[in-house]
Amino acid sequence: MNISFSKKPDIRLIAVSRSVTDDSFGPEQLSAYGALGCFDEKTPIEIYESIPIDKRPKREESVLRESAGRGHGSVADQNYFTFVIENLTRADTLQLCQPHYLAHLQQSLRRANADRGFFLPKEIRESGLFEKTKKVLSEAFSTYERLSEREIPKEDARYLLPLYTRTNIQTSGNARELSHLYYMTMSSNTPSSTKFVVNEMIEKAKEIAPNLFKDWGYNYETLAWYPSAQLFYNENKTVNEIIRKYDFPEKVILFEFDMSEEAIDRAIRERNEAELSNLKHIHNGSKMRGFMFPISLAGFHQSIRQRTWDHSVETIYDALKRRKIVVPPSVKKKGFEEEYVNQSEEMIDLYYELVQEGVPEKEAVGVVPHSLQVYDFIHVNGWNSIHSIGKRTCVEAQWEIRGIANQIAGIIREKNKYLGKYTYPQGVVYRKCPERNPCGLCEKILKARGEEFES
Repeated sequence: MNISFSKKPDIRLIAVSRSVTDDSFGPEQLSAYGALGCFDEKTPIEIYESIPIDKRPKREESVLRESAGRGHGSVADQNYFTFVIENLTRADTLQLCQPHYLAHLQQSLRRANADRGFFLPKEIRESGLFEKTKKVLSEAFSTYERLSEREIPKEDARYLLPLYTRTNIQTSGNARELSHLYYMTMSSNTPSSTKFVVNEMIEKAKEIAPNLFKDWGYNYETLAWYPSAQLFYNENKTVNEIIRKYDFPEKVILFEFDMSEEAIDRAIRERNEAELSNLKHIHNGSKMRGFMFPISLAGFHQSIRQRTWDHSVETIYDALKRRKIVVPPSVKKKGFEEEYVNQSEEMIDLYYELVQEGVPEKEAVGVVPHSLQVYDFIHVNGWNSIHSIGKRTCVEAQWEIRGIANQIAGIIREKNKYLGKYTYPQGVVYRKCPERNPCGLCEKILKARGEEFES
């Protein structure tokens, strides 16, 4: 196992959007001349070509200041940046995956081995608990290996790994959403390792397109971004009230809640993005409505990375107060529950010991296991009733997500029998299984209905 605790992640900007005919027409030009094209008979490329080369930089800066800088966010959408990041932590990728309009391809610990080891921040390395932290997290990796060797699937054994486990990811997005990621990361209670990664991403993007990331004012207005779930926020008061109202449910429930005037004011006047994310669950001026369920950090990471559901979430710091963990069925079945629970609890105990020692919560939080349970809040529209539910009720889906999707599907079937008949694995919806090795479930469901399955 890699024991280089202070090794920095490697952040590379590998691709940006450019004209296929003119390499100098890059992401900044796509946005600037696209904006100018809204007010001219000429196309953006014709406007670009009509301006003398030496006049272009000043013109581009001016139009971005007067468009994106005045809140015309779509101007900052007309570009794309792709990063490959190696040896960042799972805590870092949890943050990267929260903005709705960033896209990711991540090394999956369902498939790959966790052989990159773990990172520890300076605050832990310089504390009196450094040796104990190394020992506890090394034991977590040893237990992970031992469970894997004893035929516990990797996707279940990984629940014991800490959030400081190293991973790789490819992340893509436009300037508007990258600015959003930067702002929410620098202003929230996120680990320093995460701040380093995001800051480096923005610095590399600035080298290519400085005016797209300059703070012109309204291009960094929190209310103008589609609000993200905020796992690392200090507190989400509305979410906590809903959890208490429904008495800490142990399965999926359909919730309804009146968001208070105080909470709405807090969202808007204080630019509180945790509360702003709750507003996504209010439709047509009504109450907050949606699905609430407990889920492990491992499951939450996977569900939010897919970007099809609108999320708000209990903060990790509030979840830690409950100390509840998720135990995979395979661990129980194989008789390793006691070992698994003891390891998870030891890591949560370590978090509190580090905080008591003076390590900031945001730096101690990376020792927490992926088994920690948080409450997730989503709403499922009609399209997602067939799309995300279809994918996540498939037997190939991860067991925890599959269980949640099946519960949601059951509620939808009770509420809408016409839509409900399509809330089944994707092979039922498509009438043909898209998987390489069909399990036969979808064919059985269709035949039971008297409908044809295309083999």
